[in-house]
Amino acid sequence: MSETPLLAIDGLVKTYGGPRRAGFGGVGRAAPRLRAVDGVDLTIARGETLALVGESGSGKTTLGRCVLRLTDVDAGRIRFDGMDITTLRGPALRALRRRVQVVFQDPYGSLNPRMTVGDAVAEPLVVHGIARGAAATERVAGLLKEVGLDPTYAARYPHELSGGQRQRVGIARALAVGPELLVLDEPVSALDVSVQAQVLTLLRDLQDRRKLTYLFIAHDLAVVRQMAARVAVMYVGRIVEEGPAEAIFRTPRHPYTAALLSAVPEPDPSGRRRRIVLPGDPPSPVRLPSGCVFHPRCPHPHKDRRCADEVPALRVVAGAQRAACHYAEEPLTRDG
Repeated sequence: MSETPLLAIDGLVKTYGGPRRAGFGGVGRAAPRLRAVDGVDLTIARGETLALVGESGSGKTTLGRCVLRLTDVDAGRIRFDGMDITTLRGPALRALRRRVQVVFQDPYGSLNPRMTVGDAVAEPLVVHGIARGAAATERVAGLLKEVGLDPTYAARYPHELSGGQRQRVGIARALAVGPELLVLDEPVSALDVSVQAQVLTLLRDLQDRRKLTYLFIAHDLAVVRQMAARVAVMYVGRIVEEGPAEAIFRTPRHPYTAALLSAVPEPDPSGRRRRIVLPGDPPSPVRLPSGCVFHPRCPHPHKDRRCADEVPALRVVAGAQRAACHYAEEPLTRDG
């Protein structure tokens, strides 16, 4: 892997909500700002898979959309292969689209029901001026073969395919322009378990064959364990832990990560972690608690006033593992 990361995110902030809203008698008042992504720093090396995990509403998909430049950011910087892409427009942004592609969660909703499979896969080839006519047809056949579909599927419509087949079409469409980075937004969560395994195997094979880099957005840590070399855990817009997947699964340093891992099914019940049930719900992104955003729900035995008053920095706590917890070096249970 090269020393310069393929993707580097620095201090990324994305908020939603208008500056003013109408009140009684037409008098405006300030509208609350929802901080969907709140100061995120991340890097992904070329050829690596980084998994971004967390509950629904944690900001994972918003971060992915910012990387894809489907959403403009409010602050911070996104660099792709050393180039700042945060404010790209016009031809420069179009050129980026060939290098960064996406596979969406819903394999049916992401395909136009009025387009055949062949037309859907050929569309990016035509849009980017890569191939047309017979040349595009030939490329589409090769792409369908590469994702495990017979080229005759090009004549079919999305409703004639199974969920797994539709997701393979989505992957083929993303690969059509020869990208370097794929943002995989919950790519198997809508599929049956047996089909999930097939699609994950396909993604690993494609990564090896094409030397792809993946930002793998997911909430299922059992799936993440099969795919990712590194894991970043998000909670209400912030990264609370990040590091090598093996280290995080073995020794989580943030209590939120430990709670997520405790819910992962284990093949050997005798080795299963004690289930951690968190009280309450995640806070509203428009009214975040002071100090550590996780402290109202935190089961850490060393939780104290500092947690409520002081925002913990995301810092190195062991090897390459980082955690945003004041007591990341302390045991997460009273009995150690």
